[in-house]
Amino acid sequence: MVRLISPLVASVFVALAAIQLWAESVYSLRGAHASGKVVEFHAMSARSHSIEAEVDVVMPGAAPFRWQVEDTFGMQAWAEGGTVPLLCAHVHADHWSCVLDSWVDRFLFPTVMLVIGLALLVRALTLRPAARE
Repeated sequence: MVRLISPLVASVFVALAAIQLWAESVYSLRGAHASGKVVEFHAMSARSHSIEAEVDVVMPGAAPFRWQVEDTFGMQAWAEGGTVPLLCAHVHADHWSCVLDSWVDRFLFPTVMLVIGLALLVRALTLRPAARE
């Protein structure tokens, strides 16, 4: 039973990481650079550097709108009324979607998860079952 579960769990890691990398690639290929004026922000937890913020997005050719962004590693200088760089794309046909314009925030976690998932998958598929006495 464990022999079946290990490859399945590893495959889930690989699939989810691949989907996330594809989604971030959509932002990179189709995205438009924009700026967001910080309305409010707060830390996601007391022991984390992650910031969650509400920003007013200003894009050429589009009406201003409010969006929620996350700064996973707390790399931006957050101040109410300040601006942050965004990358916005029509991920869905009916509205814009924006993320923080940071390669580290967008690609680090899914890449690490893909490598871990692939390593687990290779290990699960190459392990030989223990000999029974």
